Amino acid sequence: MVEAIGKGASRSRGGQPPHTQASLRLRNLWRVLDNIRAAGTTSRVRIADETGLTATTVHRLTAELRRRRLIVRVGSSGNGLVGRPPSFFRFNGRIGHVVGIDVGNETTRAALADLDRNVLAREDRPTALIEGDLLRAIEGLVADLQREASVPPDALVAMGVGVAAVTELEGTIVRASMHHLWEGLQLGGQLRRDLGCEVTVAQDDHLAALAELEVGACVGLRDALVLNVGKGLGAGIIADGVVHRGARGAAGRLAWIPVPEAARTDGDGGEDGGNDGGEDRRGAGGIARPALVPLAALLTADGLIADYRRFGGTGDVVGAKDVFAADAAGDEAATRAVDTFAGRLGWLIGAAVAVVDPQRVVLGGGISGSFDRLAPLLHRGVDDIVPAPPPIVRSELGTDAVVTGAIASATRLADAWLAARLGA
Repeated sequence: MVEAIGKGASRSRGGQPPHTQASLRLRNLWRVLDNIRAAGTTSRVRIADETGLTATTVHRLTAELRRRRLIVRVGSSGNGLVGRPPSFFRFNGRIGHVVGIDVGNETTRAALADLDRNVLAREDRPTALIEGDLLRAIEGLVADLQREASVPPDALVAMGVGVAAVTELEGTIVRASMHHLWEGLQLGGQLRRDLGCEVTVAQDDHLAALAELEVGACVGLRDALVLNVGKGLGAGIIADGVVHRGARGAAGRLAWIPVPEAARTDGDGGEDGGNDGGEDRRGAGGIARPALVPLAALLTADGLIADYRRFGGTGDVVGAKDVFAADAAGDEAATRAVDTFAGRLGWLIGAAVAVVDPQRVVLGGGISGSFDRLAPLLHRGVDDIVPAPPPIVRSELGTDAVVTGAIASATRLADAWLAARLGA
């Protein structure tokens, strides 16, 4: 894991080696391999044009890459030309595989993909079933995925894991929002030791933002905010084209922010919110302060359900989707709860936009499925705070954003394995 996730698009390999014949050959092999990976399918003529290498050199290097099974020939085309038709090549993504895992508060999603990020197998399980021994559960998931995809364990190149927690650079879980028994678990180090591959463990919000940056709603943007709302609450911040993890890996942990207890009301001055005259709370210097609650108590699925009950709702609701369904059916308590939720979320987005100044805000997580219902109130809340609000859009990746980002982070670790294949 690095200080910023998604740094640039190139595959950096550190400082330049000495200019020996062997190092020149290796550097040119990388140039040709990178060119083919970026192109998808290409020819020797195009490779020579784009790299500046001679046709003879390209012919020799593609032959070596084929021998090492890093590229494959995918046919040829005469196009009416006289002589031998040109051959076309593509990167052999099936030569290795990566695993991406999203250890969510409620659901753990795991996927195995080749080095072209094509998903070959997938498993979803309730997190409650695996939280007792997270390390062994993840290793078991990897083995199950490999069997399902019929790939050998020794072809595992790298692994990315997203956790609803703050993580240190080497992959130790520092603070978990809900699953406190994971705190102190050296997950990254133990997975590297047991599986024998490169591993990155990151906060789930950061991987969701990486997915949006690479294949989602933030492609081509330099600055964006990806807000994930569901069972939990967090944000991924894209700054200058990379995902910002913060000095301690805790950037975007919005759920911990305390707000006045009075925020439980929906703004009508009713009896449900505020300090009810109980304990006199005093802060530094003896200054009175209101009772506080974390944002997670208000802006999560549980907060929405709690508001529905507080407003007199009696329907059978177990998730946020049930409250939105009741709202659509005309349940007054559900409508009041949803409006309250949207108002709070609009305020939060506006406050975050005032600090981050993004080009776009992406709403992800489970709540994004009700984006059309929330959007008007969200825009109104942002308009009240910032003079030039950015567009707010729904994530097209939805609940797959974190596992998609985990696969992306794993494929970024593939260079060390590919270097070994090249003999570096």
